[in-house]
Amino acid sequence: MSDLGFVALTLALAATTYSFFSLGQGLRNSEERLVSSGKKGLHASTALLTLAILALLYSLVTRDFQVEYVASHTSRDLPLSYTISALWAGQEGVLLFWAYLLSILASVVVLRDRRRRSPLLPYSALVMAGTQAFFLMLLIVVANPFRTLNYVPADGLGMNPLFQHPVTLWHPPMVFLGYVGSTVPLAFTLAVLISGRLKDPYVPIVRPWALISWLTLGLGTLLGARWAYVELGWGQDWAWDPVENASLLPWLIATALLHSFVFRGTRMKISHIALSVATFALCIFGTFITRSGMISSVHAFAVSSIGLYFLGFLTMIIIASIALSFKRLAALRSTKEAASLVSRPSALLLTIALLVAATAAILIGTLAPLISETINVALTSDYFNLSTAVFVVPLILLMGICPFTTWKGALARYLAAPFVGAVLTGILLVGLGLRDPLGLLAFSVCAFVALATLYQFFSGLRNHGAASDRNRFAALLSLVKRQRRRYGAYTVHLGIVFIAMGVVGSTAYKTGDRVTLEPGSTQTIGSYTIRYDELSFRSEPGMDVATASLTILQDATQVGILQPQKQFHHRTQQPVSKVAIRSTFREDLYVVLADWEESTQTISLQVMVIPLIAWVWIGGAVLFAGTVIAIWPTHSQDVASQGIEAAIKRLRQVQGEPAVEGRPR
Repeated sequence: MSDLGFVALTLALAATTYSFFSLGQGLRNSEERLVSSGKKGLHASTALLTLAILALLYSLVTRDFQVEYVASHTSRDLPLSYTISALWAGQEGVLLFWAYLLSILASVVVLRDRRRRSPLLPYSALVMAGTQAFFLMLLIVVANPFRTLNYVPADGLGMNPLFQHPVTLWHPPMVFLGYVGSTVPLAFTLAVLISGRLKDPYVPIVRPWALISWLTLGLGTLLGARWAYVELGWGQDWAWDPVENASLLPWLIATALLHSFVFRGTRMKISHIALSVATFALCIFGTFITRSGMISSVHAFAVSSIGLYFLGFLTMIIIASIALSFKRLAALRSTKEAASLVSRPSALLLTIALLVAATAAILIGTLAPLISETINVALTSDYFNLSTAVFVVPLILLMGICPFTTWKGALARYLAAPFVGAVLTGILLVGLGLRDPLGLLAFSVCAFVALATLYQFFSGLRNHGAASDRNRFAALLSLVKRQRRRYGAYTVHLGIVFIAMGVVGSTAYKTGDRVTLEPGSTQTIGSYTIRYDELSFRSEPGMDVATASLTILQDATQVGILQPQKQFHHRTQQPVSKVAIRSTFREDLYVVLADWEESTQTISLQVMVIPLIAWVWIGGAVLFAGTVIAIWPTHSQDVASQGIEAAIKRLRQVQGEPAVEGRPR
């Protein structure tokens, strides 16, 4: 099966290379036959990579330990679900999975364009074919997942116990889908620059793909944070680890890219080029730093020369983008409209600037370990927390203000109600005992944005309901359906506010202590009283497990039982903590079994009370819902609006007037 997989990879590279040159030659000579053949080559590559993926999955499931990748990442006692997830557990599998996702995406882009037949499609297919060829070259020359051993081990090395968690079944695929998705905006950006078709509609084509990439990358990052929270025993969901930052950085720039699409017009702008290239570049850069061994990480792969290939590819993309941009610079320049300081364009520009600045600050901190080797600089998590707060607090504030602005600069009077609500929130928090000025500011800003966002919903509902005899719920559904992009964005903003609340509460107001307990003794942490009942031991396949049973009381009333564990895996001799968590909307009680004395049954616990952390996960769910609302197609309305715009353009062209680009809805 390994031979079949490698042959499929080789043929996939041949098909992709043929596609690249066929598309290039067809575009150069305006030969539709060659362009069509090049598109078919992409489909053939997808089919061959499907065969390669199936071959590796078969080797994993059947425990073919003669395949080096299988022997390195699985074992006979590994459950089937994690055996399948071993596909992305190692470097070779990740690259194969990445190339496979990219091939599917390229085929989908080509198939979706059969009706539209955009003149930009062949150029974008050319870029995707070149990118796919790069990954296939790496798989065949540098990181062959089908490499075999000259002997057959009796068993494999198994999977890192830390990765044997349900979240890891979804976290890596979502992140990789986000990485791969960033290729489509890049491909269409380069397509416009290569073809010179700068007057063709760019934003409507690219926006959905950018939104999908943004969503999957964001969800993958949140799932990774959830895994770190429940599995690593840190008592936090984010530690500014380089691999965590590797997914956060392109997500921030992708957020800036999406905001740049809100400006007037559908044509490409210089900001679109810079942000789409930067998003893709940061995806590749994140892969480089975690696979080159230059920066250590709890998630990183082993030291490998493959990082240099990524660096070379990244350099080539950036140089090509800059060269093409300069070539089209005269056509890219457009007349700039004056905008007042308090206007939607100004607010959007400030939003993009803050997102770019936050990205730069995090990137500097991520690369600090490389700098510290020469100038003795060390940046702690305090640097990340402070530097991001400087940019994120104004960003969140802008989310509340921007919907009330107009393109001519008039700020609506309705900001007064959310502002009063924010002030009352601050007063309430002071009454509850909060005295930290920064905390009061952060929570008040979150309250302002949440109230402003909800006001937008209810204001639209009131206006829509006044013209409708429907009940309020039906009217709300109708309103959201008719203006999905707007209300999807409002919902996403609400999700971001919830996440911000959770981050502020869990980071700034976390309390805890390390306690030692004897059987029957109690310890009070915050409003909780922990009673230690017993310590038990048992053996499970492949590991020994120690479990502490704890009774949790509040105001002398039992509210739950927690059982933190420590697992000792036979294969790796690696102790793994299984955290026990009691979660509410207000706070989490987070307990880790740190150590024990077997003779006396005395245990040592790390206990933390983490406020508002649940709102991070709630915010993630709201963000997902809002993005789905925004991206869900409204076929009839889009067809109608496109027809109207086309008719207006034709009319103006007949009258000799220049076509005017439409404003966003």
